[in-house]
Amino acid sequence: MNDSSRNIPKLLHTDPKFVQDIKLGKPLDYSSKNLRTLNKLINETPLSVRVHGVPDRGINKKFICGAIWLNNNNLTSLQGLNKSIEELLELPAYLTWIDVSYNEFKNIGQEFLQFKNLSILYMHGNQINDIKEVSKLKTLLKLRTLTLHGNPISRLIKYRCLVLFYLPQIKSLDFSLITRQERSVAPPIFCTANI
Repeated sequence: MNDSSRNIPKLLHTDPKFVQDIKLGKPLDYSSKNLRTLNKLINETPLSVRVHGVPDRGINKKFICGAIWLNNNNLTSLQGLNKSIEELLELPAYLTWIDVSYNEFKNIGQEFLQFKNLSILYMHGNQINDIKEVSKLKTLLKLRTLTLHGNPISRLIKYRCLVLFYLPQIKSLDFSLITRQERSVAPPIFCTANI
């Protein structure tokens, strides 16, 4: 058994009501806390104003929720994300939404790949300048909503086409639905001709 499979609990034998509570739970909000690393996230107090409280805690004293907001900080790396999520959430495998917008990332990294139920990922307002970084997310088959605007890659010619080429599973990019026309013109030769 490798480390990644040991860290994330299996989805089997989970009470459907508990799973529903996770889906409906308030996000865990660590936005605008001037965080530079995630190493001691467990010691931070989540914000309660934007979401009118903090998520409930479960039997292991961990939060019952499926979303974490880390936006508007000073993070340059997501090193420690998996460990932090494991320490904070009752069922990390049910994490569906991560917001790391408005930080200082230059690359995407592998940290998100452990969360196979991730369907929403906000990464806008960072410093990602290599479009190939997007391909790291291709194994997130449930990813439907992605934001990357405000990164240097969003200024590329055919940016949306390129993202769609790497991630055909997404339905929305930068808060705008993927159109049928965009899907029809996403082959690699068309997309990469004008980079």
